[in-house]
Amino acid sequence: MEDEAVFSVLAQCFGPVDESSWNQLAGSSLWSDFLDGARRAMQDAELGVQAAPAARARKRCPLQEFLSSGEVNALFAPPTYEEKQAFAARHFTGGLPESAVPVESLYRTWSAGAAPAPFSQQQGLYLGDSAHYLRELVERLGMEVPPAFAACPDHLALELDLVAVMLRSGMREEARQFLAERFAWLTAYRMRLLALEDDARFYIGLVDVILAIRAQQTTADAVVA
Repeated sequence: MEDEAVFSVLAQCFGPVDESSWNQLAGSSLWSDFLDGARRAMQDAELGVQAAPAARARKRCPLQEFLSSGEVNALFAPPTYEEKQAFAARHFTGGLPESAVPVESLYRTWSAGAAPAPFSQQQGLYLGDSAHYLRELVERLGMEVPPAFAACPDHLALELDLVAVMLRSGMREEARQFLAERFAWLTAYRMRLLALEDDARFYIGLVDVILAIRAQQTTADAVVA
């Protein structure tokens, strides 16, 4: 599975998806392809470059080198559609005691800006700087924010899908820059998932996959510089 498809799958894990699509993804060989693609992306320096067959065949570190055993086990046994929906209802819905909504604004501090607003320097609020940036970026790319994300254009599912769109469009450097700039907030989001009493190891594992891919690209950029 190529890098753009890996990010597309990640987006489906955190966003809404219909039952048939999820069953087709999680209950077939596609999921094994995704895990293999994720494992490769965590170790390859060049994001979005289609590897030659010889490169694909070379020995790579197992997932256990990047993730805990609990996370690996959870990723190899993805939730059923009913389990995914139940988890989303409990934790991906705002305003609930155990909400852990994957929206960047909630984990960023509002900037003061040229004219400080009442919410300047506060956290835990929707429609922060990242939301405005993402909405403008989507429009610059000639697309529209889907209705499901109208109130939160900086939702993790949309951000992941944008990486996939950039890679499919040949915008490799833009995708790498976006990955470096936008996903630092996942460290704070991971802490929120860890605080849940519910078993969130599947989603924590996915977050660690994203952070590992981001770290690999950041390290590669530092070496080139």
